[in-house]
Amino acid sequence: MKKSELTKEDILSDRMGVECLIFDFDGTIAETEEAHRDAFNKAFVLNKLNWHWDQHIYKKLLKVAGGKERIEFYNKSLLSHSKQISGKDIEEIHFQKTKFYSQSVSQGFVQLRPGIREFLEKAKFNKKKLAISTSTSRDNVALLLRSCLKENPEDVFSFISTGELVEKKKPSPDLYKLVLEEMNLLPEECLAFEDSRIGLISAKRANITTAVNPSRYSMGDNFEEADYFLTSFLLEKFPKSLRRILSL
Repeated sequence: MKKSELTKEDILSDRMGVECLIFDFDGTIAETEEAHRDAFNKAFVLNKLNWHWDQHIYKKLLKVAGGKERIEFYNKSLLSHSKQISGKDIEEIHFQKTKFYSQSVSQGFVQLRPGIREFLEKAKFNKKKLAISTSTSRDNVALLLRSCLKENPEDVFSFISTGELVEKKKPSPDLYKLVLEEMNLLPEECLAFEDSRIGLISAKRANITTAVNPSRYSMGDNFEEADYFLTSFLLEKFPKSLRRILSL
């Protein structure tokens, strides 16, 4: 049979397990959300706003992907018109929030989730391609990876799909579809790792098999569409069926 005549199933049957692992970032690679929440609140104080996002409010706001989008949603949907701020103010607050968050990461207050470092190393050793699909910025990704892994992101991940590169963030599938397009991959050749429901929906809308390991803020969320449910990123705690398709 000529290569051009091969079906998708024929191609996949010749491969050993999954070819590419695609990771969400915030909450999946690292428990970043408390650092983000703290940075938002510091920016609010700096701007003399009578805003404070406690953990209860922030859990609800995490259903909106993207930091600036979160501020916009809170401003328009949860405040009276007289208390709303301008788009210019939102831009400034988000800029300041990013500076506060960067300081926390640089000072070592944010760490990788247990098992992630070893998982990435094992996957690279076994010739798996690695990618990131995240609504956050590339600068945030680079900062944390350099701080925690002591490596440049491009030395670890073949492609990093971030919020600046698409019009619609999660739960839209655009971030995942961009990974597939840029890396010339079929959905069946990939496995996504997510921590949140909006991330799970994003990956599944791109027809990618998805494993969910809930983070601090997503515990108790509905993950019924997930193909695998993880309690840890330690490989020995993965379901046997997942380890088999990972070939790790």
